[in-house]
Amino acid sequence: MRTILYGLWVLGGIGAAASSVSGCSSSCSDTGSCGTYAPPTGGMGNAGSSGTGHGGAGGAHGGGSSSGESGTSGASGTSGTTGAGDSGEAGTAGAAGTAPCDGKCSGTTSVCLAATNACVECTDSSQCAAPKPACKDITKPFCDTTAGQCVACLKQADCTTATASACNAGACAACAKDADCSNIAGKGVCDAGTCVQCTGNKFTACGNNAGTPLVCDSLKRTCTANTQHSVGLCQTCVTDAQCNAGEMCVLDKFSSPSKDVGYFCHWKQGDTTDGAPADCTAGGRPYIGIQKNATSIDGTASDICTLAVSTCTALNQFRAKDCTVASAPSDAVCGVSPPNDAKCMQFGSTTYRCTVTCGSDDDCPSPFPCDPGVSPRVCNFTSAMPP
Repeated sequence: MRTILYGLWVLGGIGAAASSVSGCSSSCSDTGSCGTYAPPTGGMGNAGSSGTGHGGAGGAHGGGSSSGESGTSGASGTSGTTGAGDSGEAGTAGAAGTAPCDGKCSGTTSVCLAATNACVECTDSSQCAAPKPACKDITKPFCDTTAGQCVACLKQADCTTATASACNAGACAACAKDADCSNIAGKGVCDAGTCVQCTGNKFTACGNNAGTPLVCDSLKRTCTANTQHSVGLCQTCVTDAQCNAGEMCVLDKFSSPSKDVGYFCHWKQGDTTDGAPADCTAGGRPYIGIQKNATSIDGTASDICTLAVSTCTALNQFRAKDCTVASAPSDAVCGVSPPNDAKCMQFGSTTYRCTVTCGSDDDCPSPFPCDPGVSPRVCNFTSAMPP
């Protein structure tokens, strides 16, 4: 009897426990426990009620709600049913993400470069191009996306100024070679940091006239209609290449204090291969003067043969320029510093022409003599020396 009553008590206890489990979900903690009670693993007996398993812990924090894990099924009695697990508690809402660069980008560095989380000027060229905020430099319309900076250029073609045609580290700089000028239309030669059309030594771009190269004005650095080797001694020139072989183009000076007369072609003393005299004093009148260490318009250095007393301007007027003013001679219209380099002399019964000053016959164009009977001495063109 005592054994039978004990069995009935156990069975009754299990049934009571099974019925009490379903009402404790509200007191479950994150670990899925409900007080200190441990759920049974199943009902027993002929018609025992199934045990109900507890749900799993709530979903992970920071995400949306998560379903709890299923409860453990009760062991089947004769007609027992499987218990279902309680729903898990909702997870804690995730925290909001932070703004790029913490929202601190402003002013000239108003853009956030995501790769480095740094505030920069730009991430593409549209942020550098006009219209821009007043705080940005409008001379830098391109974006160096690696550095995040607005720059003046990304490639040579971006530089369009003759004095700054080369792209160097994002800045347009002076050319260092002809290739740096390839993007400047009509100015493909680099000369002292500036792209120009041509120079005295580089004038291929000037073309030619009937097969003869046209030369460059070395001072203006532009092409001319003058051909190579087209002028001779004491003729005006714009480049060494315009003078005949053996000559160079030099700036003449005259008087004291000296003043510029102009550029003229002169023999390079000693350039005998190209026809120049070995010694100016024996080279032929009137070019018997010697100027030491002259530098040409194109930078060539040499001793040159010059006029000893007068100027090329006066020599070119010799017997050619009429100096009659109001039916009288006028020295003022001759040479560059009359009567030091030139003088007006009677040419015919009623006309006058310019002549040049001289120290001896060697200073006069052959075959005219130097007249010692006037002051200053001048080359006499009314009577030539006998042959």
